[in-house]
Amino acid sequence: MKAAALALPALVLLMAGCTHKYDTDYPMGLPTDTESCPEDPPQQCTQDYRPAYGYDENGGILGEFGNACMACGQDAVKYTSPKLNPEVPRPAPQQNPPASGQ
Repeated sequence: MKAAALALPALVLLMAGCTHKYDTDYPMGLPTDTESCPEDPPQQCTQDYRPAYGYDENGGILGEFGNACMACGQDAVKYTSPKLNPEVPRPAPQQNPPASGQ
């Protein structure tokens, strides 16, 4: 019983560490390399791994997908953009980059 009482909190902490919350509010617009999903969602997709982000109609990130086709297969996804480095979550784009040399 004591082992079960210790295992449950450990499992909860492990699960919490494996999740990543995206900022679904994208007030600065979509990234420049964003593509629109087709009006008719795909019925089948290849299994090639080219990670992509899926965005809703307002530009909020809905998650990461194995490829753009898989993202567009979801009802809420309207746009996709490639995930350039699969190891690092992509930051929100900057509307006005800081001026250099000051």
